[in-house]
Amino acid sequence: MKSGLFTILLFVLLPLSSIAQHKSHTRHKHHNDTTTPKSLPTWASAHNYTGNAHAYFPDYYTFYDANRGGYVFWDHDKWSFTPTMPPYLQNKDLAKSRVQILKGLSLDLQPQQNYPRYMKLYPPVPGAATDVPVPTSAP
Repeated sequence: MKSGLFTILLFVLLPLSSIAQHKSHTRHKHHNDTTTPKSLPTWASAHNYTGNAHAYFPDYYTFYDANRGGYVFWDHDKWSFTPTMPPYLQNKDLAKSRVQILKGLSLDLQPQQNYPRYMKLYPPVPGAATDVPVPTSAP
């Protein structure tokens, strides 16, 4: 009788102890997880840009896509993306350039999808950039 009671207790208590160990292990695993934030572009501090919104450089017809961490620009009749600065911007000081932080646009959306709207809201300064590819149509 005692051995039968012992066997029953063993089958009841053993699974409970393994559940407690699993919860303890899972809790410690999540506690040690760390994420590395994306680095901000060099022009960010000059514009108080924190990386939580897309940005638009109206004089260069170029967006900074904060979600992908790079630039969207018009190239050969289509929008292109690059994680580095487009060639025509490499000698420009974007810290001194006009920029519009697009706070109302979800980071899940690609900023060029609203280009016609931004073109009307934030037109380029005439003659500000002559060596920049200009979009000819909506995306």
